[in-house]
Amino acid sequence: MSADSLQRPQLQTLTLSAVVQSAQLVRGLAHTGSASFPAMKALIDPLFVLNAPSFTTIFPDLRLARPGLEWLTARARQFSPGGNDEVLRYTRNLLLLRTKLMADTEMQSRLGRRLQSISPLSAPHSDPHRQTERPTEPVGLHETERSFEALATLYQDTISTLPLRIQVQGKVEHLQDERIANRIRALLLAGIRFAVLWHQIGGRPWHLFILRGRINRIATSMLKS
Repeated sequence: MSADSLQRPQLQTLTLSAVVQSAQLVRGLAHTGSASFPAMKALIDPLFVLNAPSFTTIFPDLRLARPGLEWLTARARQFSPGGNDEVLRYTRNLLLLRTKLMADTEMQSRLGRRLQSISPLSAPHSDPHRQTERPTEPVGLHETERSFEALATLYQDTISTLPLRIQVQGKVEHLQDERIANRIRALLLAGIRFAVLWHQIGGRPWHLFILRGRINRIATSMLKS
C-alpha cells in the first residue's frame, strides 16, 4: 500500500500521526538522549520538498508511520486541553503554531528561502547521534550535523519568535547538549510542516474532539493493513 492509494480521511490520519511522531521523538530525545535516525530522517526530509508531486514523495515508507498511528489508537480520546501527557502537549502546540505561522506570510517566505539553502540529511553508515570524536567517523556524519544545526538555527530565527513557545521537558544533560537540542528543534520544525499539510488536506482542530472515534478507527485499520 502506498500513500497515494489512501483516501482523504486516511491521509489526514497519516499526516496527524506524523505530527504526533515528531512530538514522540522530541520527548524521547529530551529524556533519553537518543532517537531512531531513520525515523527522524523520514520526518525531516519532507521539509525540503516544498511542492511535493505526490503523497508518496512525503511518505515513501508507511511502515515508519507506525509509532504515531499506535499513539493515536491509544490516545485519540485524550486531545482535551487538560491532558498532561508530554506528547499530547507538544502535538497540540505544534498544531497551534501552524495557525500562527500561516498568519505570517513573511515568515513563510523566509522559511521557504532558507530551506532551499540547507542540505537534506545524508545517510551515514551509522546513527551519528551522540557519537564522540573518533579517528574514523561514519561517512556523512559532518554533513548530517551541519544540516541539523542549520535547521535548528532556522527554527530559532523563525518559529521561536512567534508568541507561542514550546517548552520541552527532559533531562538537563540532554537539553543542554547542542547535538540533541539541534535535533529537537529540527523535529519541531518538521512537526509544524506536517501540521500545515494536515490543514491543507482538510484537517481541522475540531476534528480532534468531534471525530476522535473516527481517527482511532482509521489509525487501527491502517496498522492492520
